[in-house]
Amino acid sequence: MIKIEKHLANLRLGNESALSYFMDLYSHNLHFFAYKLVRDKDAIPEIISESFVKLWKNRTQFYSIEELKSFLYIVVRNSCLDQAKKVRERYPHGQIEEAFFLTNPENDILTKIIHTELITLIGEALEKLPKQQAEIFRLTILEGKTTAEVCEELQTTA
Repeated sequence: MIKIEKHLANLRLGNESALSYFMDLYSHNLHFFAYKLVRDKDAIPEIISESFVKLWKNRTQFYSIEELKSFLYIVVRNSCLDQAKKVRERYPHGQIEEAFFLTNPENDILTKIIHTELITLIGEALEKLPKQQAEIFRLTILEGKTTAEVCEELQTTA
């Protein structure tokens, strides 16, 4: 935790390596979070990049990691809302799947953030498991495959 606080202080001072640290730390989670909202793989890298540009512009405002993290999630959420609005305006009603758009963004946003953080924690825990166990867990829990499908893919028995 001290390391993160040091990077936060360096970010406030304008140290670009601190920005790189936070980009490395949060890019994957923000990408996953944005995908859950808009499901547009082409738009997501720009959304994430813009969020870090805004972080840099507002870097002097953050005194805790929670403030910084909340800021990034809010910026990404707002950008995703804007992206969904652009797509809606581009296509006449009914020509594009409704599932593509955000559903109840205000009520569901906390759930999506928690889900993103949970997936990150699960990923970290999987790295600590033996390779075979981690692969079985990934296939069954994260990909939803049946025992038979897992056994076939890994060429093993139940």
